[in-house]
Amino acid sequence: MAALAALSLLAGCGGGGAVTPSCADTNSCPVVVPAPPALVINPSALNAYAGIPVVVTISSGVGPFQVFTSDATVLPVTQVVPGAAITLVPSNVDSDRVVTLTVRDAAGQSKTVAVTVKATPLIGAMTVTPANASLCGALGIPIGTVAICSGETASASLTLKGANTLPIANRQVRFDVILGPYSFALDRDATVFAKTITVTTDQNGQAIVAIRSDAGVPTQVSLIRGTDITSGNRVDASFTILQSTSGTPAFSVSPANASITGYYVNTCGGAAVSYVIYGGTAPYTVFANNIQGIALEAATTRGQTVVVPVSGGAFSVVASGSACAGTTTTRLTITDATGRVITATFDNIAGTVPLPVAPAPNDLIVTPAITNIVCAKGTTVAFTISGGTSPYIVATDRPSETTVNGSNITLTKDLAAGTTINVAIADAKSKTASAVISCIPTPTPVFQLTMTPPSVAKTAVGGFCDATPFPPIVVSGGAGPFTVSIDVSSAVATAAFAATGTGVIVVTPTSATSVAKGKIIGITAVDSATGRIGVATATCQ
Repeated sequence: MAALAALSLLAGCGGGGAVTPSCADTNSCPVVVPAPPALVINPSALNAYAGIPVVVTISSGVGPFQVFTSDATVLPVTQVVPGAAITLVPSNVDSDRVVTLTVRDAAGQSKTVAVTVKATPLIGAMTVTPANASLCGALGIPIGTVAICSGETASASLTLKGANTLPIANRQVRFDVILGPYSFALDRDATVFAKTITVTTDQNGQAIVAIRSDAGVPTQVSLIRGTDITSGNRVDASFTILQSTSGTPAFSVSPANASITGYYVNTCGGAAVSYVIYGGTAPYTVFANNIQGIALEAATTRGQTVVVPVSGGAFSVVASGSACAGTTTTRLTITDATGRVITATFDNIAGTVPLPVAPAPNDLIVTPAITNIVCAKGTTVAFTISGGTSPYIVATDRPSETTVNGSNITLTKDLAAGTTINVAIADAKSKTASAVISCIPTPTPVFQLTMTPPSVAKTAVGGFCDATPFPPIVVSGGAGPFTVSIDVSSAVATAAFAATGTGVIVVTPTSATSVAKGKIIGITAVDSATGRIGVATATCQ
């Protein structure tokens, strides 16, 4: 026992009586560097189709990240990755091409992703074909590509082709109801219906489905979409469902009721609302019982009474934004050539926001006082400051979500509808003013394009218009691309569209005797991105 105690004492004293200090006392402990998190990329292999974005996600690693491609022509990339997602948009190819992506993080780790780039199939225009005995389909109205009666059946079809223009057989295509009261038949006997259906292309690359509109529904424009499931490529089309009785189109107007609302109190709205007439016997006379702050427009006529020359033609109620109180209702009486009468209404509603008080001389003024916008990241609101004494100081109550540059406020984040940003302005003499940015919901697309002018004409020679083009019609208000249709089979419509969404439509007769004097050509433009529709006419006079 004494020997063990002595040995223990010797070990504790270092064997020579001196105490050995620990590394903590001398700061000589070795530095342990933790291993960096492993670089993880998802997925490690994928298929990508030309022109269709796909995303590769970085779920672990040390940022910032860089990405490199083995073939920048087929699969271009931005070398520096902004964040942890890599968006790829392949170029078009004739056949499958395998491209290797290399992702590298700041710790020197790297991973590869095998991307097989495939040619995107070419989807032909969607065709909606009514039943052979359809009276509605025989109308040839100039809104939408085709018309079917309510409660009637029709077929929708599209064709898939490869980059070599050869048909693609045995490919799955999904059809969806985008807008409108109709369904797809799921079985051979047309007893089961649904709002979506997936079919396989035949040996000609064609996918065909049967559709049926709901019985007795009001006249309206409907939208249909076809999607190649493999690539996600899609095409949209429109057609019109006409309210009918026993297969005969009803005399109707759409919408039956419409309204606009002003902003300031005792001030009505200023805008135009279009109505479309179907059925009956053209031409139609439209009369407004009240023209307080409004006027009717149709083709080249304007006033309290206008004439709509064709079935499917449109007229507009144009409000001037004049002073008013409460709601002003205008009754629109529509009479066809046989004397049948239908009615519609237009309500112009006064606003509720108090009128701004006139400022005193040399007061500090900021305009606009209230700005209503969809608050998306990167949106800038420009304010105008007048009066007071410069320099001015501008600030907001949301400094983490906005930046200030002079009198311009830019959002740095997406903000939800209902959010309010208060803006404060002070001048060199401590005078103050304020403004408000109010976040509103993303607006629902309005199904209306602007056709300028809404009617063009050409003079007939010898009873016919020659084969030279009619004056051009400019289409605006959509995102493009546009689908153009006309109601005269002997004439062709050519269209040159710009990337801005503004297009130019030119109607050209196929021969010097294809369009007779007095003939009115109905023209329809449909914006495939938003479903907006515009109508115009070309007259051989």
